[in-house]
Amino acid sequence: MKRRTFLVCTAALFCGALLAVGCTQKTSQPVLQQIEYSNLADSDTQALLSKLLQDAGVSDLRIQTFFDHVQKFNNAVDPAWLTTGFENAKPSDLKYDPYSMQDAWTEKYDTFPGWNCRITACGLFGDFITVTGKADLDSAEDTLFMDYETLDSDPESLCGDERQKFDALFAPVKTTNTTDIPTHLKTIQQEWKKRGLSFVEDDKIRLVSVVLHDQFSETDNSLMIGHVGVMLPTSDAVYFVEKVAFQEPYRLLKFKNRTELSDYLMLKYDNSWGQDTAHTFIMENSDLMAFSFFSRFFQILSVLCRTDTILFLEYPAKIEWVIIPYDLCNFSNIVFGVLQ
Repeated sequence: MKRRTFLVCTAALFCGALLAVGCTQKTSQPVLQQIEYSNLADSDTQALLSKLLQDAGVSDLRIQTFFDHVQKFNNAVDPAWLTTGFENAKPSDLKYDPYSMQDAWTEKYDTFPGWNCRITACGLFGDFITVTGKADLDSAEDTLFMDYETLDSDPESLCGDERQKFDALFAPVKTTNTTDIPTHLKTIQQEWKKRGLSFVEDDKIRLVSVVLHDQFSETDNSLMIGHVGVMLPTSDAVYFVEKVAFQEPYRLLKFKNRTELSDYLMLKYDNSWGQDTAHTFIMENSDLMAFSFFSRFFQILSVLCRTDTILFLEYPAKIEWVIIPYDLCNFSNIVFGVLQ
């Protein structure tokens, strides 16, 4: 009991220090200033991704289906809108106008919407997902109607998987009206368990999901995977493959670590500031995305203090220096002991 009391008291002390620092650092910027990415329009990056997927155990059928979709999309748009190999850019910069790209796609494929992040990720990652139950299809129809339009026209996009696997993973999850992320995380984990959804754990390939909290009324709240991609960690980098949107390009991104990947996703998809909903949070398979020691430290503080501040999960690097002067050698064992 003394051990837990010490942890809570120390957590509260650090939370107070962090909040105080936050008040004086209003102009601080996210740590990620630049990304390195490719639109897979050249043979070199295609070969790199193909090898990464093969090494992770992705089937030849899934790899071939993915690259067929990549080629169809890239051939439908202006090559000037795509990268040549890997290029560097600010996280929010685009080489194309989304509306012009949408027009180019529509001119070639008419009403067929194409493939989005969810269909792409499920197609690549399907062998690492197991489903034994069924999702609430009524709630799925309202939010995934465009996904279903594609799957009705091109059922081979899922590479032989039953639709129930897609539904179990992506159908919205009913939740409570709270901004507390640990509550929402537990809710989605429990619902996935009811649906019989589980993941094959493999260090070489991970599903990374951006979870959004939608509030239709005080009594009608849901969680939904608003964006998703496949992470391929290596010894010297973290690769992330995604389809940005239905009529936007495929991307292979290269990061130094998971923290940079988290920064990228939060910069693009966290639109919850100033609203009554919970902040966007990121899952790796069925858990919160794993980070470095400091990020783990902030996660446990967030849970213990029951704050709704996603700062602990979003940009740990910009506030790490606050606790570096402290001697955390002994305290770290207690933190990790609680996390385990």
